Amino acid sequence: MRAKILVGVLCVVSMAWPAVASADDVPPPSVPDTTTTTLPPAPPPPPEPAPQPSAPTQEQIDAFLRALVPPRSGQGRRIIYSNRWQRVWIVDAQDRLVRSYLVSGRRGMPAVGVYRVYSKSRYASSGSARMEYMVRFARGRRLPIGFHSIPTSRGRPLQTVFQLGTPRSHGCVRQWIGDAAFLYMWAPIGTVVVALP
Repeated sequence: MRAKILVGVLCVVSMAWPAVASADDVPPPSVPDTTTTTLPPAPPPPPEPAPQPSAPTQEQIDAFLRALVPPRSGQGRRIIYSNRWQRVWIVDAQDRLVRSYLVSGRRGMPAVGVYRVYSKSRYASSGSARMEYMVRFARGRRLPIGFHSIPTSRGRPLQTVFQLGTPRSHGCVRQWIGDAAFLYMWAPIGTVVVALP
């Protein structure tokens, strides 16, 4: 009787107790598959360097400098003054621009036409105004008209360099002193001056 009870208890326990898995029943742990791993794409090759432009030829430079000279302003070595633009162009014998800059003249003076430098003075004055590098090329009603530095009165300039490009003169053509010195040295007596509207 005891043996039957013991067998019955064992049967009940074995039915209620979970089965213990053997080592053969457990699947192996998963391992990543390295045979299909892809590498990141290689960076693109560096771009080809852009071709460097070749230096302009002397003929190209000359053509460019000629194109900067106002049209219908004569030919050959000359100084061009535009009253409307308040600007000077200095042009060499091959019609190439040598230098160009803003000035301050007087509206309508001098009359449009072709003139020649007839007098030069390192220093000049008019009343209390003092100026340097005077290059005279035309005649006004009472005084000559010329290119010169910005005048001073009692040691003070009558205008600033930043005001060049606007008409502020009583008749002459005012310049920054560096430009005035350049024109004075560049233009001997007899140099042609073309006055444009």
